[in-house]
Amino acid sequence: MATQNPLLPVPQGESSATSPVPAAGLTGADLARLRRSLDSSVSDNTRAMYNSAWRSFESWAQARGALSLPASPPLVAAYLAHLAEERRLSVATVRLHKAAGHPDPTDNEPVRQIMKGIARAHGKPQKQARPLTAEALAAVKATAGIKRPFGGRGKGLESADRASWRARVDLALLATLRDGLLRRSEAAALTWGNVEFRDDGAALITLRRSKTDQEAEGVVLYIGREAAQALQAIRPAPELLDLKSSVFGMTTRNIGKRVTAAAQAAGLGEGYTGHSGRVGMAQDLVKSGVELPALMTAGRWKGSKMTAWCTRGSGSGRSAVARYYHGKR
Repeated sequence: MATQNPLLPVPQGESSATSPVPAAGLTGADLARLRRSLDSSVSDNTRAMYNSAWRSFESWAQARGALSLPASPPLVAAYLAHLAEERRLSVATVRLHKAAGHPDPTDNEPVRQIMKGIARAHGKPQKQARPLTAEALAAVKATAGIKRPFGGRGKGLESADRASWRARVDLALLATLRDGLLRRSEAAALTWGNVEFRDDGAALITLRRSKTDQEAEGVVLYIGREAAQALQAIRPAPELLDLKSSVFGMTTRNIGKRVTAAAQAAGLGEGYTGHSGRVGMAQDLVKSGVELPALMTAGRWKGSKMTAWCTRGSGSGRSAVARYYHGKR
């Protein structure tokens, strides 16, 4: 089900009891533009997540003969309690209500109390990707060229040429994820036209759009020499270069798989994901003395809460207690 908006018409097959009434006098072209603008207000991944979560809630409500939009506070509270039993929670119900111009169903004291109870009974810390620190990246570099099993069990190892190319791509991907503090979606969207190699050996990457820049204002990121050299190693020859082609040629899911596989091959263990480069560089920057405002700019975080979560523990060596003991030496 697509996100609804008070300005948009009732979709065919839906009742006016659950959908908003269109503004009078709008043409079909006007309504199409409004729908496109609404669709562009969030990323494709976020919209897909909202729609999936909304369909689950809608089916759950329909099975009980209840109205899903607008939903009553008791219905939303019961649904949240239902999700808590399965160890998963969703805010899509709330956000889609707001998008459709309905009151927030959780803005209700009994519902807030139930949500507090759910948090106490079922809450658990959000799982963080293991950081791909400079040391971890060095371990990947040392093992990247080793041949790996290819094509499933019993099909032998990679050829030397395949292992060499795969290693070059892995190193370019992981180093760029780190230096750019890139999200998987940002790395997947990167094209050769977004990469500028500098005379000093470093590179600049232009992000046209990101999770926190849906208006596409753009930002230019600095990529160090080692990462830039790794990118140069996978760049097509000038006569074959298409500036619109993808740098890594991977989906967001495949990027995560490549990071996981590279870390496992290096003996780093489990927990490395497409987010590990971003977390690892953030933690290394904190350890080097970078302060919060500069860190938020580098990682393109809008708020300090997520920045602190990604770097938790990494600044403990510079805490007040640490400085106290260092001063006594």
